[in-house]
Amino acid sequence: MSKPAPLVAYRLKVGLRDISPMIWRRLLVRSDLTLFGLHRVIQIAFGWEDYHLHAFKVHGRRFGTQRTGERHHLVEDGKILRELTLADLSLRVRQRMMYEYDFGDFWEHEIRVEAREQPSADKPWPVCTDGARAGPPEDIGGPGGYERLLERLDELRFDQGNGLDDFLDENDTSDGEEDDGEEWTPADRAGFDGPDDPLLRYDPDSIDRRAINLALKAEFVGKDRPMSVD
Repeated sequence: MSKPAPLVAYRLKVGLRDISPMIWRRLLVRSDLTLFGLHRVIQIAFGWEDYHLHAFKVHGRRFGTQRTGERHHLVEDGKILRELTLADLSLRVRQRMMYEYDFGDFWEHEIRVEAREQPSADKPWPVCTDGARAGPPEDIGGPGGYERLLERLDELRFDQGNGLDDFLDENDTSDGEEDDGEEWTPADRAGFDGPDDPLLRYDPDSIDRRAINLALKAEFVGKDRPMSVD
């Protein structure tokens, strides 16, 4: 019986295609991470809510996930396969693969293997080490809808000389009080659903790596899946 390959850590750079400036994350993951585990890492790192289907494209093959109750099965061309780990994929430095999410909005994440490193003994869960910009909101309409959202936010900021945050605070109706609608004309014109629309609070330049890493630790530590703590 052959010995299992020693564990390594892959340094991955994951970036959303067709978005400029790029939204990206740098991730450290171990080679015993499954493809479904990598799916969860990317979901957390970009702030996705896992509402939609996904697939990986690697070595000319396309892998998706089929759910049966609480179980997730790796599928290829409709056939259920045994779960694959990153080690099974024999990833090389500078190799690229794709992660697709939401086949309606169609978000393509390009994954590039930047390096192979020694795995961390004190942090066997995935870690986000760097990145830029907030992940897009769900169901925004793909890259085109995302660009239109930024244009609408810019339009509203331009219309509000005292700043968008001050304007929102002054017109906040979340306490149940009705606003008279007259002062909200700029937001209506920009296409938002009133002053409580959560998209108005979206900050495209923000990234909270601490929150990402806390969520990754919560997802993987103590779970019955590869990369949990022994």
